[in-house]
Amino acid sequence: MRSIHQEVAYLLNKHIAIQKDLKRGIINIRALAKFLIEEYSLKHSLDAVVSAIRRYDLEDVSLISSKGTGNIFSKLEIHTKDNVARIVLKETAFKEISQDFLGDKVLRGNSRMVRAKDTITLVVVQDNLKEKLDLFKKSEIIKIQKNLSEIRLRFAEDIGSAKGLMARIAAEIAMRGVSIEEFIVGIPDILIYVNEKSLIKAHQALREIKEYHLK
Repeated sequence: MRSIHQEVAYLLNKHIAIQKDLKRGIINIRALAKFLIEEYSLKHSLDAVVSAIRRYDLEDVSLISSKGTGNIFSKLEIHTKDNVARIVLKETAFKEISQDFLGDKVLRGNSRMVRAKDTITLVVVQDNLKEKLDLFKKSEIIKIQKNLSEIRLRFAEDIGSAKGLMARIAAEIAMRGVSIEEFIVGIPDILIYVNEKSLIKAHQALREIKEYHLK
């Protein structure tokens, strides 16, 4: 059974506008507590719900209004693509990747690669996924994720000195209950990968950022 604090946090997580108004300090907490009790038939007292609201963590709530980023966001281009898969490999698979790029080029078309110390992540078009996977030994494949969508954010100017820009993007998407599966930065582009079922919510969050700064 959830505690009152967990229950109230769960309900507030469903209301993005309420979260932002709480962070701005422009919402009447007692009135909000009454609303939650009546709307969701809570069995807790008014004072208990008020206390739970006051303890709600607002640290990750974004107001999308950081100074210096308005012009950047107002010129943002947003492009999406479905039918994407993510393959996580052991670092030893780099040999096969290099050979393919020099030879048959099975991976080269419409693929992205991120190389870490011990792993390599490939983001590829899901078509002919088996053919791509056959390039590698089964022992080299750590994880396969299918049915992802790519969101390409293209910026009209250098974003290298824009503080907190990526954190705000991630926070807005997270507030919609969407998990980011992969985040690739290649200025002037940022590539975000989410589950296909979450694409609409993630796209709405990013459109909201742009439209806020177009006002």
